[in-house]
Amino acid sequence: MEENRIGICMICEQQKIGGIRILMSFICDACSRDLVKTDVEDQKYTYYVKQMRKIFYTSPKKTYMN
Repeated sequence: MEENRIGICMICEQQKIGGIRILMSFICDACSRDLVKTDVEDQKYTYYVKQMRKIFYTSPKKTYMN
């Protein structure tokens, strides 16, 4: 992952260096690693789903054409 990316993580809600952008949202490296390894029956899974929904509510609606 690119180390020059910085932002407020949409999951842990802390400013972090290093992570990924999904649309206009940022997920830090630590949360993205934990998200991938969390089992669907884990209590954290529900929390991650709730936090990931923010992507659709905070990103501007855009139409892309090829």
